[in-house]
Amino acid sequence: MIEAEEVFDLIIYRPLAFLFVKAVYPTKLTPNMVSIMAMTLGVLAGVLFGSGRYEYLVPGAVCYGLCNILDCSDGMIARLKHTGTKVGRIVDGFIDYVVSTAVFAGFGAGLSHLYSSNPGILMGNFLNINPYVYVWLLALLAGISSAYQAFYFDYYRNLFLEFAYGKVSSLEEEIREFEEERERLENEAGKRHLVNRFLIAVYLRYCNLQLKIQAKKRENPDWAKPVSADYYSKNKYLLRFWSFIGSTTHITLCVICVLADRMELFLWICILPLNILLLLLYFIQTRVNNRLIYRSNPPGGG
Repeated sequence: MIEAEEVFDLIIYRPLAFLFVKAVYPTKLTPNMVSIMAMTLGVLAGVLFGSGRYEYLVPGAVCYGLCNILDCSDGMIARLKHTGTKVGRIVDGFIDYVVSTAVFAGFGAGLSHLYSSNPGILMGNFLNINPYVYVWLLALLAGISSAYQAFYFDYYRNLFLEFAYGKVSSLEEEIREFEEERERLENEAGKRHLVNRFLIAVYLRYCNLQLKIQAKKRENPDWAKPVSADYYSKNKYLLRFWSFIGSTTHITLCVICVLADRMELFLWICILPLNILLLLLYFIQTRVNNRLIYRSNPPGGG
């Protein structure tokens, strides 16, 4: 479903990922190998960003871009070779969070090093707090903001897939599948599945959180499932705007800002413009969904 894909994935990363997959398809490279390669490049990008030196920032930006290309590739390889697993899907998402943590930590360390060598480098410390506290607080808020933005994009993408394409609650299906997989692994002897069970437990928490948000909305007595065609026509462009706060947007903006030697700017973009966009989209989305999903009480009705 092309409408549910992120814009930068469609125009940059997936075409490059397709070329990579085409080149390695005849080899014995597995999806998990590609995922580990992606994580290695992503963590390496965070380490290079942590130096704060431009000669390391450029290869760091390249590593981060390549990381996302490989992140797009592992799923393609799994589908083509029919080697995908339930846990493999979780590993893909888990690696995204590991890489994001490394990158934002790298930004905090990098900006700290930059300030040590050039005290005038910081432009946004308007409150004149301790520069090192400012840098790490900025990195923390930007990291939390990016995770929150990606979460909401995933949430509304899942709603779109359910309502526009008639999927019977994809989240409920996911939860049921992974609960069955967890039970299967727990029934097998030995400790070799501890990591897989941990990853499944984390993923189930994530899915249940999104399902809880959906459930609260559906507790409203006026809730009614929208007509698929109506939901599709009213939300296909809105979802496209939601994609601009997804993880691929963060990666692309990060690479651009790093190459422009504006690390601090990237963090502020995550905190201010993208959060403003999130709030604006949430307001519009709520109004659109209220018209589509909730039935109006008739005049004089209780």
